[in-house]
Amino acid sequence: MEIPQEGKYVCKLNGQLVIYEASTGSLCAAVPCVMTETGFTFKHTMVLVKADGTIQTKTTDTLKAVFGWDGLDPFWLMDQSGDGGALRAIEFEIVGGPDTGDKGGLYFKSQWLNPLGGGLKTPTAANRESVLARYGNKFKALASTATSATTVPSVPVNQPATSAPKIPTVPKAPPSRPPQSAPQGATMEEAWAALNQNNPGKDAAFIEKLWFDTLTKLFPNKSNSDLKLHEWARLKAEFEKDELPM
Repeated sequence: MEIPQEGKYVCKLNGQLVIYEASTGSLCAAVPCVMTETGFTFKHTMVLVKADGTIQTKTTDTLKAVFGWDGLDPFWLMDQSGDGGALRAIEFEIVGGPDTGDKGGLYFKSQWLNPLGGGLKTPTAANRESVLARYGNKFKALASTATSATTVPSVPVNQPATSAPKIPTVPKAPPSRPPQSAPQGATMEEAWAALNQNNPGKDAAFIEKLWFDTLTKLFPNKSNSDLKLHEWARLKAEFEKDELPM
């Protein structure tokens, strides 16, 4: 039968998995395999314990993931893979391809044995409280933005309204002191609402242009994500004026 090309192949056990000691002193597992699609058979070898006594944790983790081994007695793998054993029905993935033997001639060299899907594992979920404490406000601000007349656009002030948000490359200016006459504080949403209330009937393009033009005038080189409460209050007050530049 032709030697399979380099790739990943779905396989099953084609006989009993054997735990043995190599001449070097290492503890190994001989895994007889058959490709489910082509019927090509070969043997895959795995080292469980090196000659110096070091347990190969990656190998043991793979055998546990593929065959459901509890990691205690490696001979369990032999017991459960004999004729009629439960492990015979399990499919797994072998990565390998053609190689030249020491005495010449091609053979199939298996390199890795993995669970189906390449050994991908479902990650452990992050702590909800910790993540929301760190990023909750950022997610909230992002979710509240959209390019419509009723939603605050989230685009840096020095970029066109149609461009994707980018991290400003200019150095951040030190926070300025709020004017004595400005309100104590406001939010981005309140400033946006003031702009829309003072410009009834205007289309979205006009509203967005006025928003960015005013931001650029009041706070050059600053993105709306950098503004503080007193700066949003200043912007809100600007939008509440009877007349704004068109």
